[in-house]
Amino acid sequence: MCLTMWLRQVHLNGGIVMVSFYSYFLTCNDSANVHDVVRHINHIRDIAGIDHVGVGADFDGINKTPVGLEDVSKYPQLLAEVLKDPRWSEEDLALLAGGNFLRVMRRAEQVRDELRSTLPYEDHIHPDHLAGRRSCWFT
Repeated sequence: MCLTMWLRQVHLNGGIVMVSFYSYFLTCNDSANVHDVVRHINHIRDIAGIDHVGVGADFDGINKTPVGLEDVSKYPQLLAEVLKDPRWSEEDLALLAGGNFLRVMRRAEQVRDELRSTLPYEDHIHPDHLAGRRSCWFT
């Protein structure tokens, strides 16, 4: 499934894309900067919508960060750069900075509570019923 289709699915299911700051994901090399992150954020916003993008960073799992975003102390510069785009309001910025993440977590808790009384079960699905309904298959 192409990235654009995946982003549309995130919109449809109410999910969120947490933007990684890994330079290779942003520019396919190790020379990313704050502007590359903003461009990535805006691309996700353009396809999935403002309610489906957040700041993920991944500082605990990457070895190449964008110039100007070496750690969380640089978030004010990132958010200021995002606000330079006239499409972004302060309310939108609040969604990006954590509001969307909190919405998704609240929904996950709601589903947990709804399913709390459901007893676990296990069904066997015959392979014939899966024909054409899986994106990958390991043999």
